[in-house]
Parts: sequence; C-alpha cells; structure tokens
Amino acid sequence: NEYKSYLSMVVSKDEESYVNECKSRPLKMGEHWYVISHLWFDRWSKHVKYDSDQPGPINNSDILLDKSVNEIKSEIIENIDFVFVPKECWNYLVDKYKTVDSSTEIERKVIEVGEFSTQLKIDLSGLKLDLIHNDVTVKKILSKGDTVEYVTSLMKKEFNVQDDECRVWVKKMSNNYSLLKNESDTLSKLNITDSNALVLEAKQKDGSWSDKYSSSARILTTFERNSHSAFSNHNLNKEATDSSVSTRSSMLSRSVNGGLVGLSNLGNTCFMNSALQCLSNVKPLTEFFISNKYESEINEKNPIGNRGELARAYGDLMKQIWFGTSPSVAPRHFKSVLGHCAPQFSGYLQQDSQELMAFLLDGLHEDLNRISNKPYINQEDHPENIADSVAAEISWTNHKKRNDSIITDLFHGQYRSRLECPDCMKVSKIFDPFMYLSVSLPRKEEKIKEVDLILLNPTRRRTRYKVMVPRDGIAGDILKAMEFHTALKTENMLLCEVSQTIIESTIDKKQKLRDIKDGRYWMCVFERKPVIPVIWVYSAYKGYTSYLKYFGDPFIIQLSSPGSMAYKDFENEVFLKMSRYADVDGAQRRNEEESESDPVFRIRVVNQFGVEISHELCNPDGSLNLAISKEKQVQFIAVIWNSKARDDFYNVEESVAITYHESYHTTKPKRQEILLEHCIEQYCKEETLNQDNMWYCPACKDFKQASKKLDLWKLPKVLVIHLKRFSYSRHWRDKIETPVKYPLEDLSLKQFMLSSDQNDVLYDLKGVVNHFGGLGGGHYTATCFSVTDNKWHVYDDSHVSSASSEKACSPSAYVLFYVQKDSLAAHRNGSGSHNGMEDMDVS
Repeated sequence: NEYKSYLSMVVSKDEESYVNECKSRPLKMGEHWYVISHLWFDRWSKHVKYDSDQPGPINNSDILLDKSVNEIKSEIIENIDFVFVPKECWNYLVDKYKTVDSSTEIERKVIEVGEFSTQLKIDLSGLKLDLIHNDVTVKKILSKGDTVEYVTSLMKKEFNVQDDECRVWVKKMSNNYSLLKNESDTLSKLNITDSNALVLEAKQKDGSWSDKYSSSARILTTFERNSHSAFSNHNLNKEATDSSVSTRSSMLSRSVNGGLVGLSNLGNTCFMNSALQCLSNVKPLTEFFISNKYESEINEKNPIGNRGELARAYGDLMKQIWFGTSPSVAPRHFKSVLGHCAPQFSGYLQQDSQELMAFLLDGLHEDLNRISNKPYINQEDHPENIADSVAAEISWTNHKKRNDSIITDLFHGQYRSRLECPDCMKVSKIFDPFMYLSVSLPRKEEKIKEVDLILLNPTRRRTRYKVMVPRDGIAGDILKAMEFHTALKTENMLLCEVSQTIIESTIDKKQKLRDIKDGRYWMCVFERKPVIPVIWVYSAYKGYTSYLKYFGDPFIIQLSSPGSMAYKDFENEVFLKMSRYADVDGAQRRNEEESESDPVFRIRVVNQFGVEISHELCNPDGSLNLAISKEKQVQFIAVIWNSKARDDFYNVEESVAITYHESYHTTKPKRQEILLEHCIEQYCKEETLNQDNMWYCPACKDFKQASKKLDLWKLPKVLVIHLKRFSYSRHWRDKIETPVKYPLEDLSLKQFMLSSDQNDVLYDLKGVVNHFGGLGGGHYTATCFSVTDNKWHVYDDSHVSSASSEKACSPSAYVLFYVQKDSLAAHRNGSGSHNGMEDMDVS
C-alpha cells in the first residue's frame, strides 16, 4: 500500500528525479532504508540519464560478506561502495528491475545515536548475533535500535514458539546470563555486542521458569549500565591502595573482562574512543592508573596543569574499562572533563585522533608532573666542539629538571637537530625531547588520468586513454601526454570537463591538476581547428516533464564563413556530425511530413548548461543568424527530438559508445610499497629550510635558508608514530591513502640512531588507530593487541570483536603504538625509577 501511494507520483515525475529526491529526504526514527551496491546504482544512473542498456536486476553481491544473514563487508563507504534508499524507493526499483536473489534485500533501521548531542543514523552494520532456543542456534543481523519486545517477538516467530510468556537472556563470553526485563530498552542502550548471544526461554510444562539461566544471572537494565552500581571505585581504590608494589603487575590479570570493553559514541567521538583504546592497551600506563598509584603523584599546583582533573577522569575511565561488568562504557564524564580542559574538544564535531592523543598525553604529564617548582633553564646552543654525548646528557638532565612523570618515563625520547648556515657554515646543534614522531608519507610523483578524445571526424567513436602526468603538474601536461598518443598537436586540442552530456567547463592549460577534482566529471579532449570559433552541440528530448532531458555525447562544429551560410546548410552540417548514430535522412523526411506543431527535431539556442535561450537561428530570408547581440555570438545549441522520433532515428547506445585505446590497458600505476622505515628515513632526511621558515644565523646576523638534519638519540619505552596522511595548504587539502607496511614485531630503529651508547632496541606493535573516509569526517577505529589474551581485537566504538594479525596491518593506519621488548630487564638493571615501575613488565 505504501508503494502504491507513491506510484502515481512516480508516473508524473522523471524517474531519476524521483529516486534522487527519495535518497535525499530526511531520516525518520525507526523507519527502514535499504542498501544498494553502487555498481548497480551506477548502471541504473547511466540507464535513466542516457537511455543506455537496462541495469539488470538489483545485485548486492559485491558488498555482501555473508549472504546467509545479509551481513555486509566492513570498511565500505557510502556513495562510493553503496547508497541508501528509503522503503518506498526500494519497492519502486524492485518492482521495475527485480532482484538477483533474496540476499539482495539488505534492510537497515534508522536509529538515534549520541548521548548528549543525538542524531539520526542508518544502522549500516547492525549486530550479527546468535539467537538460541533449546540448543538450536540461528544467526541474524539485528539493529542496535531493536527493542527487547521486538527481539522477543522475532525469536518466537523464528523458533515457532507459541507460548505467550517468554523471556530473553543475554549470554556473555564468560557463559554468564543477564535477563532483559525492560521491553522498551534497545539493544544499543543495553550495550549488546556481536560477542553476545540472545537466548529465548519459554516456561516449562508446569508453568514455572527453569533455573538453567537464572542460577548465575542478574537483571540487565539501562539504569545499571549507566550507573556505577556494577563497579565500585571505592572498593577498587581500597584494593589498589592496600596492594603492594609487587602485586601491581597482576592487576590486569585480575580484570573480569580483560579490557575488551567498547566505548559508546557520544556523538562523533570515535576519534577519542580510538585513541583511548590504544592507550588502554599500553600495559605499563594502564597498570599505573588501575593500581591507583597515580593518585599520590597528582600535582594540583602545576599552573599549566588541570589540577589533576584530567588524570582522575582518565584513571576512573581505565578502571571502568578493566574492572566494570558492562560490555561497553559511555565515557561521558571523561568527555566532559576533556572539554573543560581543552575547549577545542568540547562539543560534538569530528576531531583528529592524533591531536587528541597528543593533548591527552601532555595533559596527563602536567597533571602528574613530579616537579612542583620548575626551575628556569636558558636554552642555548651547545659549543661546536662539545661531544654529542655530553650535549645530549646536559639537555636531557635539564629536561628532567622540569618534566618528570609517568609520561616522561614511558613516552619521551630525544633527537638531535643540526642546522648549518649555507654561507658561513656555522653549525647549531640542539637536543630536544619528543613524545611522538610525526612522519610524512612519500607521495607518488606521478598520477594516472583517464581522458576521452572526441575527434572532428564524425565516423570515429569517442576514444578513452590513460595518460601519466606529474602529480603537481598543470593541465597542459595532459595535452602533451595526449600529443604523444595521437597525431594531434596541443594547439588542436580543447580540454574540457564534461558532465556526461554537457560541458561543465573548459580548462586552461596553466590550471593546476590538484585543482581539478578526480571523478567529478569526465576529462575530455575535443579536436578543433585553431582560431575558428567553436559551437557546442547537445542532444536532448522532452521527458515526462516539460524540462529538456539531455543524452549522448556533446560535439563541436566550426564554421569558416558563418556570415554567408544558409540555415539549411548549417542544419546539414550539424546532422553530418550525427550521421554515425542517427538516421538523418529518415528524420529529415519525416520532419517534412509532420506538422509544425510537433516536429521530429528542432535546433534551439541554449546556454552552457542546456537552458533554452530565445533566439531564432533562421532569418526570414533563410540565412543563418548566429548573432545574439552585437557583442555576443551563439556558442551552444541543442538538437531537440520528440520522444518517438528519438526512438526511431537515434541510436543512443552508439552515440555514447567508447573505443579503448591501447594506453588504457597498458598504462598502470607504478606499484608503490611504502615501508614504515622509509617514512622514518624521510623524517631524518636532510632538508633545506624554505623562505617562510628561515633560521637566524648568529654569525651572519641574518636569516638564512639553512640545511636541517634530524637524528634520533634516545628512544622511549613506548614509541608513538603518527603517519601524516593529511596535507594542507592555503588553496587545497588532501588525504594520502597509500598503505604503509609496518612490522607487528621486532621494529628496529638502529639505522636512525646517532647515539652509539643505546643498544639495538626492538619494538612490538600494541595498537593502531585507523581512519576511514575523507577529510573533515570519516570514521576512526582501533586495532589493539590485548595483554590479557595475547590476541588482536578491533575496537569500533561500543563494539569489540576479535581480529587476525593481518587485520592489524591496516591500509588505513593513522597512528601506531609500539612498546619496547625486554623493557623489564632494562628497568631492573637500570638506575631505578619512580613509582615502582621497575617491577612492571612493559612488554
């Protein structure tokens, strides 16, 4: 009925407009939307725009992971891999095009997300759950917005249970059961995750409930999830305070859930959740907080600290993660404190995970700084004749006089910065601390562009090429590349952006390629004769509405003497260009036979975007009239067919047919494998400062473009590496999607170490922050190595799932967390440290 109510609307509308209007309408809580593969949707789009081949039945097989339950692949992106359409639009498309099979129907519910700033969102992934009744198990994809009442009804129907009284239990990984009592609670509010199972229980024959589940169960409600009743800070703090240093290392092993707890998305807080999960799996830092040792080191008097508020909020959150009983935690208090300490992180806009991590570590450091009164230390260059080892030790000692905390112990390293004046050869050496390494990703020097060539010869089809051009080049580089593949000279080529049927813009040879967005429009080169003016020709017809609907490839005509040309000759010139795909003779014969009220075709003046302009091309004496005014000449025309004549005389498929040049198959990107070592090598590479960042040479007493070289000197116990995927400039922004290959074990930085005193240190990977999507948004997740079960897990907001080691090597990696191997021995053999860290295993 819902579909039929819309059917009359569809009949009176253009199909493309209808579907696009449906796709863009606002979401409504609880309604159902459907997922359609972008491969099929793209075929459909071309079909309705250009009357090309039918798209065939709807097929979603390319985005499905498990057809049996309609589980979709992870890491797919809306409008790139798939699109959403509402129910009425789905019904319309299915009725017209059918589906390949039942697995094609991927239905998802609109849910509300966010704790404070709520918003509506389509629950794409859903929850893949085991539904159990009497030892029979089926797998289903449920929505996080499904209520307990709905799930109970669904399970009764699935297992053909007729009993009126049934109840549902949540089965935890530890085989504990929790009763879902409140029927209005949603699975999201109850923090049900993919690792849980739902068990349907019916009453026994005597009308009583079995004690099979209730003997080790409790009632799970949203009140308990949001309260601290399941987790007593007081008891944990007392236990930690009473425990000795020697037992602190076992705190993690006493965790009920092994730290495998999700963090609820409070509204665009995935950037925060991913960084917190990685830090949570840094063993020495987490043990320091959950053992409650941090309380004795809070520095409330530090003027640049947060009076211990940030440290306390972080410590409370770590205890909830490691000793709570819920499968996920809503970090509301931590978020509130974070926003208070750093206003840039208040609110609910998407932020950068690395920036959050950097602020958090620095904020924790200042809250836990053991130095109450920081002495003033004058930062001066070291004399050129002083040994590096001496200069490094002096700088490190000075650094420790002002900075001494658990963060310094674990995350701080040291590098040497060497500057040399190009004129007087004056050398400046400074040893500075670092808390993380921000390394650039080497960019590809070249990129591939797809370019279509449309010749003046009307018998030739459009030909598609692939050309290699400099990444930072100009549009003229495309013309030079095309000159190599064709017999045309650059002056005989006109480069344009084409929106399938109309000209969006002509491109100046000097325009930078980075300003031309890939994938927005077709890049086309039109052959032309120099000097002679160009007239663009479009093809159109009137669809369901009075608006013109354009189809086919645009082309150009050039008239040597338009002032003396008859309109009929002009018309013949236009149709000559269309002779490959249009029966011009037949169309003209019928045009002479038909009444003037409904001609087979009309040639009308339009603007660049296809809007008709009132101007008669044919003068009363039959001559051609291209002068719109004294200053303006006709530049765009459209051949407008009536619908029946278009079907009879115009071959739409041939008009858009493409021939693929050999270069399309042979021009391939050079395979680029970026190793993490290459990024660090780039970080340490000598460079010349640019004019915006010149160095003041004390010898020359002037600013100079000095050479600068960085070298690692002292490595931290926990090494954080930030992969700089985002590039910004005054005029453009970009994300580098190139995968980086990094080791899971035994990362060695020996080749980048300037100091010979530090032995070869090896690192193991413990956490990865991943970023999916583009600039200004996207989604963050974390992949971490659990210190309790020695396995990899994916943390996607409130959902935690097991993962293979291959999953840890993500092409979307953004921040890497490495921990030194054998640090326990280093602590015990060293000079000692604060807080009993010598008894903690860092690995």
